[in-house]
Amino acid sequence: MKKWSMLISVLIIISMMTIVIITRQEIKKETGGMPGYESAMMKDMSKGELAEVPEEWRVAEGDDSVTEDEEKESGLARGDLAPDFELTTLDGKTVKLSDYRGKKVMLNFWASWCPPCRTEMPHMETYYKEYKDTDNMEILAVNMTKTEVNKEESAKEFVGEYGLTFPILLDKDSKVMKMYRVMAYPTTYIINTEGVITDIVVSAIDDKFLKKIIDESK
Repeated sequence: MKKWSMLISVLIIISMMTIVIITRQEIKKETGGMPGYESAMMKDMSKGELAEVPEEWRVAEGDDSVTEDEEKESGLARGDLAPDFELTTLDGKTVKLSDYRGKKVMLNFWASWCPPCRTEMPHMETYYKEYKDTDNMEILAVNMTKTEVNKEESAKEFVGEYGLTFPILLDKDSKVMKMYRVMAYPTTYIINTEGVITDIVVSAIDDKFLKKIIDESK
């Protein structure tokens, strides 16, 4: 059983890296090489950017453990049912991913210290204000709270700074981050109305590209 689990983990990692390469090419084409649209993988960060990453996160980055039960009835590839989870929002509400069945969902993993996240968030807000109702969708922005210097307060300050109005979920113990094998920041999963993953983006995106992949989510 352990050998199968290791093989599955290796195949998922290879798939994710392939997605990174394809997605970067697609994003460059769609955005015209818009500055700031690089991955936030730590190996790609400058020394200045890396200095802002919490020490504990540098140590924990390679920990992509996930239980067999979490993978049994769901998966992380396109066409798989997105793993369900429950988190508390910044304003104290408890929500589950399955609560949004019937809507398209942009599931976004981010942190306040991540430069591409800062590039991406204003575009997400622009799209959200204009299309959240007509596109029958919701943005669930999962803050990797365990990695934040001031934990929940860092997320709160970031949301205030950028005037974000979509739900901010707090992943205080990194369980959901590990469940979704987040290895670069930001990472986005597009989920259709039936809860199935239709796209995966491992990079910052703008509102036009977001509109495109939400519209294509069937």
